[in-house]
Amino acid sequence: MKGKLIITAIVLSVFTNFYGQSVDYFVINKDNLVGLVDANGVEIVAPKYETIGKFGEQKKGWAKITKNKLTGFINKEGKEVVPPIFQEINAFGIYKKDWALVSKEGKLGFVNEVGATVVEPVYDEIDQFDKVRKGWAKIKLDGKYGFINTSGAIVVPAKYDKIENFNIYKKDLAVVELNGKYGLINMEGKETLEPVYDNLQPLGKKKK
Repeated sequence: MKGKLIITAIVLSVFTNFYGQSVDYFVINKDNLVGLVDANGVEIVAPKYETIGKFGEQKKGWAKITKNKLTGFINKEGKEVVPPIFQEINAFGIYKKDWALVSKEGKLGFVNEVGATVVEPVYDEIDQFDKVRKGWAKIKLDGKYGFINTSGAIVVPAKYDKIENFNIYKKDLAVVELNGKYGLINMEGKETLEPVYDNLQPLGKKKK
């Protein structure tokens, strides 16, 4: 009975201090791990996580969890909608509606609104969509640059040392650099001029 009272005290303390308002769930603590029970005492999540966040804080109906210092999400039924395999999960909607940037082992990718990985976390950098071309985001992998689209597909392989913005020299074209040589790609991501030239500039203009 004494053990039950101690557990209840912990639960009520977490309930009062963490949530600060009437909610449908109680945090339970056992062996330094936490879980959830509902207001009827039904166990929703066994104590197996290091932390459980508040439902709806980052996405409606989801609560952030940590396990082995990695992050994921559960829903209100206690199901892992995003397994705790990521070092960090950013807010949804920053890069693309219903997508969240994730990091795993120092690499970046995206998960969507149902928890599916839509872009595998393999990239060193991912820029904002629409910054260089509408519907595309610049990616960096092993020091090389390319683009993905809003479906997560690679539209320009990460093979260039540098990709300039489109429309600087000519509409719908961008200068690319590969191994010190220059060429052009179009808005479909195809090379219209293979990067084999030492220099590339419009007639009468000096390349910056």
